[in-house]
Amino acid sequence: MRILRFFSTALLCLLLGLCAVHSAASARADYELIVASDLHYIAPSLTDGGSCYQRVLQAGDSKFMPQIEAITAAFFDEVREAAPEALLLTGDLTFNGALQSHEALIEKLRGLEAAGIPVLVLTGNHDLYNENAAAYHGDSFTRVISATTESFGALYAEFGLNEALSVDSDSLSYLYPLNDTTRVLMLDLNTAHDFCGISESSLRWVEHQLREAKQDGVSVLAAGHQNLFQHSIFRGGYVIQNADKLSALFRRYGVPLYLSGHLHIQHLLTQDGLTEIATSALCSYPCQYGLVRSSGGHLHYETKELDMAAWASRNGRDMEYYGHFREEAAAYMRAHFSAAALPPAGVSPEQFNRMSTYLETLNLAYFAGDLRDAAALDPDGSLAALWLEPGDLTSLYVASLQADIGKSFCLWDGE
Repeated sequence: MRILRFFSTALLCLLLGLCAVHSAASARADYELIVASDLHYIAPSLTDGGSCYQRVLQAGDSKFMPQIEAITAAFFDEVREAAPEALLLTGDLTFNGALQSHEALIEKLRGLEAAGIPVLVLTGNHDLYNENAAAYHGDSFTRVISATTESFGALYAEFGLNEALSVDSDSLSYLYPLNDTTRVLMLDLNTAHDFCGISESSLRWVEHQLREAKQDGVSVLAAGHQNLFQHSIFRGGYVIQNADKLSALFRRYGVPLYLSGHLHIQHLLTQDGLTEIATSALCSYPCQYGLVRSSGGHLHYETKELDMAAWASRNGRDMEYYGHFREEAAAYMRAHFSAAALPPAGVSPEQFNRMSTYLETLNLAYFAGDLRDAAALDPDGSLAALWLEPGDLTSLYVASLQADIGKSFCLWDGE
């Protein structure tokens, strides 16, 4: 009986010990990340907001650049308040890759790190080797120096690279130790030799990091600027070259989530157990970012819009304007979108006005990633049919939006 009692006690202690270890691991696995993409920050010294700059913005893709300083300030305030385990910035940090913009942004990022919030950065296609790097003053512009892989690595070394467990020898990809149970694989997909791609050498490095993590019993989240999957009608320059090989590695080693951006739309896709969430552009309507939470090993993602009214109130800014910031950002996007849309042949001005209003509103929902109520915009489908009839690029775009009506891409409950 003593022997049985001894083994029963020993077994109980072992089970309690295992439970304690499991509880401790679960506690360590609980964390919150903030992820943002496509800030497109421009240093104030590079523009006076004059006519040349306005022409560049008018020809652009509805980035709300006139308010980029306020957007960036409000965002960093919210990050400080939330105090996440880390802030992930998944590329296109700057408007045009100018060194001055990178340097000005870095000063802001240092403020976050001083507040105890690790910042992890990635390159985007706008950040390096950008021929459009320029200063805009008055009615003219002047070319300025753009960042390269080498200068970017030196400038941003303190934001992830210096703390990395490993850095790829063929790119600025690195593996960051978030905590005892989770690592973050930050993928540089914008090298001079592999723009929107990942080399065979880098794929071998990725596999080595994932294999070691699996052996160590550690989970891995991955992030990059460009996309693993095709989320929209656009593929070239958006979907990573060698994406099939990279996604195969993620599935083989149990990576549940890949975080990206680049598209400027809020979207997500799950294929064969692997989820990609493309977080919309912080600098464009509705100016939102993502929250990634882990609780007991269960992952959750949701979007959060900037509270510009709260920021304005704290900082003595114009409440009449910033109190309606969402509407201002929406109006800015509507104006850019309507300027690019052309009426199909045979459509009257009155019809085209209704068509434009419909598509502008649908486009806002598409960029925000929430099309649950979009069917009410065109109950009988007649306005969409007018856009779809010509069979041109706009028709393809409208068709892709139609496929997402009724869905929301702002919330994900994963593993």
